[in-house]
Amino acid sequence: MNRPGRARVALLLTVVTAALLTACTGTDADPARADATPTTQPTSSPTPNSPPPPSPPPTASPTPSTAAEIAEAVDKWYTYGGETAMVSLIEEARNAESGRPRESLELMVLDFGGLTDALSTARLMGPIPDPKTQSAWAAAIEHLDGAVREVLASVPKDGRTIQSLQETGQMLRGWSTFDEGIKSLKAAQALLNRRFGLKPSVDPWEAGV
Repeated sequence: MNRPGRARVALLLTVVTAALLTACTGTDADPARADATPTTQPTSSPTPNSPPPPSPPPTASPTPSTAAEIAEAVDKWYTYGGETAMVSLIEEARNAESGRPRESLELMVLDFGGLTDALSTARLMGPIPDPKTQSAWAAAIEHLDGAVREVLASVPKDGRTIQSLQETGQMLRGWSTFDEGIKSLKAAQALLNRRFGLKPSVDPWEAGV
């Protein structure tokens, strides 16, 4: 999969009125399971007493044990690179947002190089071993990656410094996706803190970090 490379461009944002479009996608499909358990009938004389039912399988461990294993795995993920990857992604997302247009006909400098590098590092870390936290983390990576692609695709390709209405609309959609990525990134960080007591020593969302 091709990732957007380092790009630094300057252009003027035109005025456009765009309706905010939100798209909600979800997958709710579970693989079907079919367990065929054939019953056997005795061919000789029937036994008067049925044997006692088997004890539960050893895989059915109590919930505290499962939670402890998940917490230990998440702690390892965070300690061995996860914290660094998350802090870097937050910092680079904040840096990338500094080039976001705030007014019409505003000169912008877009540089997503640091953010794309941070996204690559985040992917290399693998999933967080907690489904709920991983869902937020994966959504953050997906939305930020999609935002970078869409914003860069809105840059005029013919040397113009003023975007068309269509290009401006595409850029605004990209920044809207960026906002969704930031929201998911904050959710992932909050879940790590609330569920596992994991947080960076310095808050990367604070100004000046």
